[in-house]
Amino acid sequence: MKRKLFSLLLCFAMVLSLAAGCGVGGTGETVDNPPDGTPVVDTQGGDNSQIETEYTGDGRQVSDETELYYLFSGEVTDWNYLVATSNTPAMYIDSLVEYDYLGLCKPCLAESWTRSEDGLVWTFKIRQGVKWLTYQKEEYADVTAYDWETSCKYILDPANASRLADMMFTLKGAEAYYDKMAGGDTSADFSAVGVKALDAYTLQYTLEAPVPYFLSSLTYKNFFPANAQWIEECGDQFSTDNQTMLYCGEFVMTEYVPQQIIVSELTPNYWDIKNMHVTKITEIYNAEAGTVEPEMFLRGEVNYCEVPTEQLDEWLNDPAKYELIRPCRPSFYTYSYYFNFYPNFDEKYEPDNWKLAVNNVNFRKSILHALDKVALVEIDDPYNADAHVQNTMTPADFISASGVDYTRLDALKDWAERDTYDVELAKGYRETAIQELTAAGATFPIIVYCPYNTGSTYDTQRAQVFEQMLERNLGTEYIDIQLEGYPDSDYSNTTLRAGNYCIQRSSWMADYLDPLSYTDPFRIVQNRTNFIYMAEGLMQVSDTQVEGSKQGKDGRWYYDIVYDDMVDAANSEYIDLTKRYNDFAVCENWLVNEMCLAMPYMRGGTGYIGSSLMPFESQYAAFGASDGRYKYQYIYTDGINTEEYYTAYEAWQKERADAIAQLDAQGKVFGIDY
Repeated sequence: MKRKLFSLLLCFAMVLSLAAGCGVGGTGETVDNPPDGTPVVDTQGGDNSQIETEYTGDGRQVSDETELYYLFSGEVTDWNYLVATSNTPAMYIDSLVEYDYLGLCKPCLAESWTRSEDGLVWTFKIRQGVKWLTYQKEEYADVTAYDWETSCKYILDPANASRLADMMFTLKGAEAYYDKMAGGDTSADFSAVGVKALDAYTLQYTLEAPVPYFLSSLTYKNFFPANAQWIEECGDQFSTDNQTMLYCGEFVMTEYVPQQIIVSELTPNYWDIKNMHVTKITEIYNAEAGTVEPEMFLRGEVNYCEVPTEQLDEWLNDPAKYELIRPCRPSFYTYSYYFNFYPNFDEKYEPDNWKLAVNNVNFRKSILHALDKVALVEIDDPYNADAHVQNTMTPADFISASGVDYTRLDALKDWAERDTYDVELAKGYRETAIQELTAAGATFPIIVYCPYNTGSTYDTQRAQVFEQMLERNLGTEYIDIQLEGYPDSDYSNTTLRAGNYCIQRSSWMADYLDPLSYTDPFRIVQNRTNFIYMAEGLMQVSDTQVEGSKQGKDGRWYYDIVYDDMVDAANSEYIDLTKRYNDFAVCENWLVNEMCLAMPYMRGGTGYIGSSLMPFESQYAAFGASDGRYKYQYIYTDGINTEEYYTAYEAWQKERADAIAQLDAQGKVFGIDY
């Protein structure tokens, strides 16, 4: 690998000054090898050490190489992890807890913790001896409990415009403090917020209510630490590039040249270095990464590639290539098409006319039922499309209520199992929408402005299929799909988050283990993409702040928002989890079925990839940041093939089920105790 890579790096150096494009930590799948039997932490003092977490292996040969090589084509636009929602530097900053390869909670920067009987007070003993490092791998300071006070205070300061603030509102006094700060109230007192460093290595959180998902939420970046002195020294430049970040995780980003190269090196004296088997990760920018990766993977120049759909037949029918690829592991990302209720785009696309249309539920449902989800998924996975079609925001297997999968609860079961593609039904909604919209003053055809990402051949093809499908099924006299390509760099900020679209594809994965997390993209406190809080008839709005209102993208103040109120009611049940999850299922059915405010269509993890890593050796969680790390990971000499993948998957499922059964027998609750 090293000799082959030399030519790659040499060529890269020759064209470095000519590189055009952008860079992100896009390393494909980050999968890890399992831990070595570390016992599950017991929050109540019991002994879980008998739960085995050894990986048995199946004869694959571990490579002598300890360095990984990838290509990337996207740009890091949101560096500050205390502000952004799109960049989670999990491999650079450790969290209080993490999840092992079976999805069981393990100590990380917290060596142990306890929970009060009422579930309100959580106390963590912070691991001593962990250092903050600069990008040059120089020691800067010790990691202490005060660093979690610092990050919380930073996030709750409205002046920092953190998009994570509402995720801290589970802490006692956090929302009240934030609202006072936002209103300029000088009585705002951070000491009233439920985060306290009792001493340098004892951290205590006090909650507003005993939320059942608190432990799982600690793996997301709003609960990452930050050093106060470093923030003060950096000022506005804090965490704006690799040199203004501090590191306390597995790796240090020692080199970052925008649109050119990212180099991450193993943290010296990492506290869990015995479980680190990757020492360096080099990512090289290539605007055509998706096109050139497969051949480079075959030549041993990179450790990962996605097999393009148009090449998949060739790879599956070539014995040598077949041995190097496997299916992607199903993820907990949900891919949806969003309707935009804040049309903020060029007048040539008739935003006022779109506003009339999008606020008509029959118009929205005509689009939904004209959407052939299977055909759209086939763009990503032509062989297993049916398996990835999804009608709910929350994926199957995410969480259960009394042994029943959330998506099969009464409120969602019929919708989850339904084939929503029905052209005749779509035409029926179309006719009703035409009558209602004509009376409201709309003109036809309705222009449907749809941006797409030109940096992705999949997205380009998907946009074309989307246009042809809807215009064929509904008629060009009714809708006129107008596509416009945008570069990969800053794509989401210039389209979705700007309100610069009519219908656009987006994705979401939970940040913690609770259905509440799949409501986050649609509630005003986090809704920065489709703005359903502006939907007519589903809210009240004021030009000035009123009690209980939240400020929207347009600067106005919204309150009595129907969806938000439904979610708040469901979220008020903390004790009876079966009732809680059923209430959330009612909210979700209202969102995607009754009102059709968003159109989920696909579960992530489609297609085939080549990878030197075995996915079932990675840290595993349906939420948070654990699976963005490389701990326990070995590099294999060859790609993992399909047979190896399914054999390992079957063994992993059994091992996970057995481990969870043992914990359940001890009276432990998944998501709360482990």
